[in-house]
Amino acid sequence: MNRINDLITFKQYYSTAAEKIPADSFFHETLNHKFRHSIEVLHWGQYILEHTPELRDKDNFFRDLAQKALLFHDVGRFEEAVRRYETVQNGVNLTDTLQLCDHGRIGFELLQNRPSYNDMRILFSLLWHGKMMEDVVNSVMFDELKDTPYFKETMLILRLVRDADKLANLRVNKELDHLRQDIFYKQLSAEILNAPISTDVMNRFLSHQVIISSSLRSFADRIIMVISWFFDLNYKISKKIFKQQHYADFFLEMLSQYHKNPRDITQIKDCINHEL
Repeated sequence: MNRINDLITFKQYYSTAAEKIPADSFFHETLNHKFRHSIEVLHWGQYILEHTPELRDKDNFFRDLAQKALLFHDVGRFEEAVRRYETVQNGVNLTDTLQLCDHGRIGFELLQNRPSYNDMRILFSLLWHGKMMEDVVNSVMFDELKDTPYFKETMLILRLVRDADKLANLRVNKELDHLRQDIFYKQLSAEILNAPISTDVMNRFLSHQVIISSSLRSFADRIIMVISWFFDLNYKISKKIFKQQHYADFFLEMLSQYHKNPRDITQIKDCINHEL
């Protein structure tokens, strides 16, 4: 990977967006967070690459594609922040801008127009890294991809990006208490903060499925959603890091502050331990 050129290109996307948003805006800090996050995802991805034989033994061309996908996976977040900022300026509530646009689609379209990055092994990860895997495999694009000679490499890179993305987010949520520092947390009503895990979310978790954000009904649901990311980790080293960093213990302790049923907490813990 020509890291210097890629970093320069990546920073240009950031700078273009930053010029359109005041420095004291919530959305400007979002830009800064996503810039730092993307660099961290690149680092986690490189670590996974070096500790996973099926990735480590690939040629330099594959590694270059993988590292580009890691760095640029969230490049669409910059334009997304601009659109959300401009929408809020027009009087729309901040919460109502969450579903304003698809950052994966934005990133896909941006890099599709750049010859150095217009490779499906990169673009597929940008488009699908934030989607549920069942949506990925049921998509028309996935069906079309299966008939190509680069299908296997595309999926290896997608799984790599998904793992690195989750490891970066888990670290931030644990070390910076990001779930409770988030502006949306501070807007939650007492009713939602004190509500238990909803039945549908609990059942999905106990079925070893990742929780989808649209199913969340309480802050307890949001915590268990983060824990459920474990089920979407693809590489052995990623699961090892999850265990070494005690993420399950940390988030279960947090969960117990909002969901007051110790038996449920034990059941969730046993579900994770069975997989570890």
